Amino acid sequence: MMYVSMISIIIPALNEEKYLPDCLSSLEGQDWRGEYEIIVVDNGSTDGTAAIAAGRGARVIVCTTRGVAYARQAGAEQASGDIIAQADADTVYPAGWLSRIARHFDTFPGSAALGGRCDYDKPARWASLERFFRRVFNGIGQLLVSRPLWISGANFAFRRTAFTLAHGYDPRSYQPDQWGIARRLSRHGRVNYDDNSVVTTSSRRVAKPFCIIAFEIVRNCGRMCAFLLRHTAREIQKPFAGRSTP
Repeated sequence: MMYVSMISIIIPALNEEKYLPDCLSSLEGQDWRGEYEIIVVDNGSTDGTAAIAAGRGARVIVCTTRGVAYARQAGAEQASGDIIAQADADTVYPAGWLSRIARHFDTFPGSAALGGRCDYDKPARWASLERFFRRVFNGIGQLLVSRPLWISGANFAFRRTAFTLAHGYDPRSYQPDQWGIARRLSRHGRVNYDDNSVVTTSSRRVAKPFCIIAFEIVRNCGRMCAFLLRHTAREIQKPFAGRSTP
């Protein structure tokens, strides 16, 4: 059995000088004793993001095409690790994050990827509702299609071999750094979900009126339900495929 020898952490960043130092501090404090590297992908910053990353010992590369999927792809292409971990610049990682990831891939050699939970640092009153739907859809997804349906792009890791076979990210897909990449990786191994792997992210992206948040939750749930219905219909039709009419 091959064990994890190195993990590459990819952080896309666009003007993240406010949040990046805390993210890097949390990654520098990991308790995993294996080798790991931190790659910050500067996606067009005009502030001190790149200088902060370089000053903290991270490898900085530049991605001139704007978009998180393009930045993650650029970072993954430069990665040296046999495991690639997605991270976000505005997210803080517990000391055992990498150890938990490495332990999973060491224990389950057939696993292509592992998703985890992402909690907000200042959760709104509706945050528990979103978490409930995430848990439900991830559980249903694991049962029906062998992968979680609602992962967090800030807490996701995968084998580089599976990533290469999947031909990386498709920036044109729906939520390419969450839904899209998980779907592509699932063709080359199981995509697992660990609800006990928890990271803490900034609430800034959800600082919106509740009506907008509710619409986004309903839209995401609707798309996932539609996908599950199509998958179920295909599974029902399989036994009849190829039968000739008497």
